[in-house]
Amino acid sequence: LTPIKQFFMMTTPDNIDSSEFPRVDAVEHISSTTWLALKTYHWTDQEGVKRKWDVAVRTTKKSDDKADAVVIIPILRSKTKPDIVDTLLVEQYRPPMKQKTLEFPAGLVDEGESVDNAALRELREETGFIGEKCTVPPEISRLVCLSPGLCNESVQVVLVEVDLDNPYNQGEPKADLDDGEYCVVKRLPLSQGLKKILDDENNAMPITGLYLFALGLEM
Repeated sequence: LTPIKQFFMMTTPDNIDSSEFPRVDAVEHISSTTWLALKTYHWTDQEGVKRKWDVAVRTTKKSDDKADAVVIIPILRSKTKPDIVDTLLVEQYRPPMKQKTLEFPAGLVDEGESVDNAALRELREETGFIGEKCTVPPEISRLVCLSPGLCNESVQVVLVEVDLDNPYNQGEPKADLDDGEYCVVKRLPLSQGLKKILDDENNAMPITGLYLFALGLEM
């Protein structure tokens, strides 16, 4: 047998407690840039077989039990116009995809920043809209993963109410984007659903979470 075949045909010795597995045994640093690192996770599967897994890691990651970033679902409402229930999406060019994508507003959580404050800050920076915190507190999800086969990034989804009667949210609020950040804000009515827009291949590629949200609206 070749070494590869021998590796995958290894069996668990009788004296190994399978309840200890699967587990990560060690993390090997391979290389890094400013924002990302490549690491190899040495792990043991549920049958006791030793394996390796290459993982992309954010260099800004501080802890496995805290969100790296927030994804914001803005809900725009007006007491004077109760039939309006809109949301905000951002379109931007993503070099890894070599094309524009359509996403919910999102961004990294700064050091020492709470998840709800990060959501409100990113919403204002990317769209110009001001979210509510006191009258309708943001709803925050548990930690969720994005692409667990590739990276260990975790985020929290934050549902933020946006009061359209607030003078700051009227007209065309101006975004406060970082240097090199270019976002086009799309305001869309939820009452008409989103799937038809996202299915149009003439539009930007939707991110997975947004498409799943659109499917949920259809059910």
